[in-house]
Amino acid sequence: MKKIHYIVLFLTALLVSNCNTNDDGFYNNVFATVPNLVTIQPHAATYTVGEKLYINSNFSRYLNENGKTLDAFKTTGATAFDFSYVIEKQINATTWEVVAVNDNQLDIVKGTAQNGSYVYAICEYNTTSETYEYRVGFPLLSAGTYRLSFGYNSDSTNSVELRSLSPATRLILNINATISNLDNAGFYNFTVN
Repeated sequence: MKKIHYIVLFLTALLVSNCNTNDDGFYNNVFATVPNLVTIQPHAATYTVGEKLYINSNFSRYLNENGKTLDAFKTTGATAFDFSYVIEKQINATTWEVVAVNDNQLDIVKGTAQNGSYVYAICEYNTTSETYEYRVGFPLLSAGTYRLSFGYNSDSTNSVELRSLSPATRLILNINATISNLDNAGFYNFTVN
């Protein structure tokens, strides 16, 4: 009986020593860096009440990552990538308030978007052009000072983090896509008159 106890203890120790505590490896996450997958249009310092600020993402399934071609669709099986952003309006010198509109006020040209405390954006795969596509206009309904940030779910100040919505048994591709027009704190600042 004592011998069985030692065998069980040995096997338990062996199992524990081989545990993988790397969550990214466990969940099959892979990472890539590809610039300029998301743009802000039109890029301007000043807008007029009633205009829309468009966020665009239109990228091929074939990505150039450090001089190598990465087939995002073949690698992940994902028919969509998601990311998020938030638009805030300045209330006073130190206070910013999230701007929320109804989903039906968003001008959804391509992809899917849901608005709440942030905009949840989904780039949908177009089988004809073999691209992931997103183009949504956010209505600018009142005058003031605004800022847009892609860092709602991250600490990044110069990039958008896109994540593949992969089937359960496939790799999840996390793309860190640097974006221009952001200040050092990660904000796109603009005024609405």
